Amino acid sequence: MVGMTLAHLLRRRNFEPTVLERMPAGHYIPRGYMLGFQGYEPLEEVGVYQEVRDAGRPIAPRPDQPPVAVAVRFGALIEALQRDLPIENEHTVVELLRDDIDRVAGVVAENPEGRVTIDADLVIACDGTRSPVREMAGFEAEVDVLPEAALGFMSTVPADTSFAMDYMSDGGHIGMLSWHEGSAGWRSCARVGEEAALAPGLEAIKEMFARLLPPSESALKGVTSMDQVRYTEPALLRCPEWWKPGVAIIGDAAHFFGPETGVSSGIGLGDAHALAEAIAQNPNDPDAACHTYETWRAPAVRPYEANDPGRQRILVAGSVEARPEERWPPEVA
Repeated sequence: MVGMTLAHLLRRRNFEPTVLERMPAGHYIPRGYMLGFQGYEPLEEVGVYQEVRDAGRPIAPRPDQPPVAVAVRFGALIEALQRDLPIENEHTVVELLRDDIDRVAGVVAENPEGRVTIDADLVIACDGTRSPVREMAGFEAEVDVLPEAALGFMSTVPADTSFAMDYMSDGGHIGMLSWHEGSAGWRSCARVGEEAALAPGLEAIKEMFARLLPPSESALKGVTSMDQVRYTEPALLRCPEWWKPGVAIIGDAAHFFGPETGVSSGIGLGDAHALAEAIAQNPNDPDAACHTYETWRAPAVRPYEANDPGRQRILVAGSVEARPEERWPPEVA
């Protein structure tokens, strides 16, 4: 998503980037998606914002301003961004090329036919929180494991409202978002592992969500299989550096925030916008472009990192006993 947005923005500034994508053409992982206001401007410039907004449901709409966020089918955004964009699908970066002064100068990528070498003035990694490119380039990554895990569901039924969220007695949280074609919900829970978290079964999970977050009850009608339920143990990510000579990291490869902030996506799209403009202002010096980018983006991103509720929550999940009716998995008598 972030990489495709960046590619569109660079093409609008008369650059022709090479876009490498690990997935086959048209493939993406379905999930609930909330487009935050930080991503509106870059998508407006690309020309897909109104299309995506029309495909979704506004969160906290206001009569005189755009909504704070839009809940939308993730594929609606991916499909809009893929349109008219040349992409080298099924290409996985396996090595960074370096010149005689150890500056990154391109990549080696694997595809179904073998390996290809691609020279580049600047390699930009938008390859997620576990970014292989970030690791190959030697960026330091600070990972803060959250004290709680997450239990979530995906539903084929839209809820009556586009968004709901509440806090529990131990500092944990529970929430839901809904778009035209479906809904997704989540809650924090004890880090007990997938088997223990899912052991109570589908009906117990649905009952718990409906009881603790009543607005989710209508969405839960579309949850009919344990395949629609997921347990994860998320972590926060921040990197002290965002670029080295010849290579930069943006989006989730550079920073990832907790679910309470709801900003990871919008911040990533903002990264793409700022980097595209920095490259346009430094067309013959990619390292100067990266320096300009970091100067612009650090004041926007670093405060989110420092104040993420996952790091700064007044009441940390697990530090206080939750009420019995809120505990998950429930205690067995």
